[in-house]
Amino acid sequence: MAAAVRVYISIGSNVDRERYVTAALDALSAWFGELIISPVYDSEAVGFDGSPFLNLVVGVDTTLPVAELSKRFKQL
Repeated sequence: MAAAVRVYISIGSNVDRERYVTAALDALSAWFGELIISPVYDSEAVGFDGSPFLNLVVGVDTTLPVAELSKRFKQL
């Protein structure tokens, strides 16, 4: 079996922010178990007029191949 590697995922939303960020964290927890979660930052939209974003980074340990990770992340 391949050794687990740590992968970092950037998460952000400026639409229904709390709901979508929470849903992403719930999905990641279901897929990977324990999450390493950064502080959450509230930041203004840059380069366009829009609502402020919630942004954070999540670390997970996984043995999944890159193609499978990409497939799962696109589901979020």
